[in-house]
Amino acid sequence: MRHRISEAASEQARALFTDGIRKVVFTEPVDLADPRSRRSLDLMRELAAWGMRVEWRAVEIPAEWRSFGHLPPPAGSTPELDVWRRSFHPGKCALRQGPGFIQIRDRRSGVLDCYTIDEPGLQGVVRHLAGGAEPDRCDPEAIELLIEHDLLVRAGDLTWWAPARVGRWPVPAMTV
Repeated sequence: MRHRISEAASEQARALFTDGIRKVVFTEPVDLADPRSRRSLDLMRELAAWGMRVEWRAVEIPAEWRSFGHLPPPAGSTPELDVWRRSFHPGKCALRQGPGFIQIRDRRSGVLDCYTIDEPGLQGVVRHLAGGAEPDRCDPEAIELLIEHDLLVRAGDLTWWAPARVGRWPVPAMTV
């Protein structure tokens, strides 16, 4: 079954999961430094958050590849991809919302970085980005702060929102 990538990655991932799909194969290579790849990256992020298996190929592996390390690793064999494969685990960069706060838990660096956002303006920016908004349509100060913490990934001409809203824990909660 073939599907086109929609602009609403979260809804598309949920629909695929609900339809019983557990593996998605991207047929075209994804360029991790090209803004036109944002929708593919959004869908990969959301599929992985639902615990679905994702197979894909990268055009090339940029120097900033570790910023994408929470995504399932692409096919191929390079030293970077071997490290990516060994270090990958589900839920590596996840967002959750509580009453009056948003928390982001990021393990891409190898240690846990935990960000709790309770400022309403910044929460609004995070919600917009997590919903697929273009970063250049958000508050520039908030964008710079999120880039500084690598929550907005910059690679080549791409600026992309990394954390995933976890829709389904792929492993028992006590092991996360």
